[in-house]
Amino acid sequence: MRGHHAAQVVALRYIAHLLLLAIIILPRGGLRAFSTSRIGLQMLRGLCMFGMPTGFILAKGHAGIGWIWTVFWLMPLMALGGARVLSERPSSAAWASAVAAPLAAAAIWEAVPMSLAGTAAAVLMGASFAGYVVLSRLLREEKLFPSLFYTAVGALLPMSYFAWQVWTPITSSDVVPILITGLLSLLILGAFDLAAEAAPISTIAPIIPLVLVWEPLLAAVRHARPIFTADIAGMALIAGAILAFVLRDREGSPNRAEVA
Repeated sequence: MRGHHAAQVVALRYIAHLLLLAIIILPRGGLRAFSTSRIGLQMLRGLCMFGMPTGFILAKGHAGIGWIWTVFWLMPLMALGGARVLSERPSSAAWASAVAAPLAAAAIWEAVPMSLAGTAAAVLMGASFAGYVVLSRLLREEKLFPSLFYTAVGALLPMSYFAWQVWTPITSSDVVPILITGLLSLLILGAFDLAAEAAPISTIAPIIPLVLVWEPLLAAVRHARPIFTADIAGMALIAGAILAFVLRDREGSPNRAEVA
């Protein structure tokens, strides 16, 4: 869908997300399946999924891709800060994994510092996603399907205002990519909801940067980009930091259980 503006692609993602969700849920549970008692927080979390791509779109006009993603990967640190607000106590290994994320991203993307405007927009990206993680933990007792519904609605409504201004016709070759994007949206956001229900932010956030390992590998498999020495260094850094965190977290689990 490279022929469409990013705002339109985001809007199409959530349109497909809602369409597929409706096909799956409405015949079984009707509209009651989307009921929630915390609509304010649900919509706020959806706005986080509007803020993340909006930050990227704004940043692209002022900074290179490498710098944008390097700044974005401050996100685990922001999420751990939110965890502290919720009275969680992240371990030193969790903080170390979070610190490793932007360093690994800088190596992989060969980032060069850019303008203040681009940096601020990239910070908006990371802060929006960190907010999504924190709000997912706050909403962990909500049912999955309402959460998936309101996240999409909260993102789609404001993005639609910008998307219609840059809208271009959809072709038949766009249909399958749009549906796949919508399906991935359901699966990924659903996975985040289930993770937030099962574990605290201080366990989830340090593991998210594993994306920095599998993303270059996926690009290499698709022959989209070869793996360079800097990639290997960045991947090794984040993989080592996450492994140390997982081992430390596993060792600390019995102690936390005893305290509880």
